[in-house]
Amino acid sequence: MAQTMTVLEDEDAYTIEWDEDLDVPVFTWDEYAAGETFRKVAKKWEAVMEQRGAEKYIVNTESVTAHEDEDKRWLAETWVPDLIDIGVRRGAGVYADSAIASMEMEEVEESMSAVHPDYEFRVFASDEEAKAWLRDQ
Repeated sequence: MAQTMTVLEDEDAYTIEWDEDLDVPVFTWDEYAAGETFRKVAKKWEAVMEQRGAEKYIVNTESVTAHEDEDKRWLAETWVPDLIDIGVRRGAGVYADSAIASMEMEEVEESMSAVHPDYEFRVFASDEEAKAWLRDQ
C-alpha cells in the first residue's frame, strides 16, 4: 500500500503530517522540548485533531529519549482529558531505539491509558507497528 503523507506544519522542534491512508495526524518531535514550549506544541496538536475530527493519532518521539516528569503529569492530567472531550480515543507513540526511551514510553503508556476507560495509548518501536495497531482499532 502506498503511503500518502501531507505535511501540515514543519517547525524546528516538531512536524505535523496527515496520513491520508489512515486518516490520522502524525506528530513528530524533531528536538527536545519541555515546560511551556512542550505544552504549547501539544495544544497545537490537539487543535489539529479537533479541526479534522481525528479519533486517533501517532506521536513520534524517536528524536527524544525522555520527557520531564512534570510534562508527563500534564499529559495525563490535562492533555488526555482534553483529547477525550474532543472525541480522541486512541494514541500511538513511537519511541527511540534505546532502553531508556523504551522504559520512559512504557511509563507514559501506562499513565495515559489509565486516564479514562474509553482512551488507550500504546507505544511501539516503529511507525509501521503503530500504524498497524491503529488500523485495527
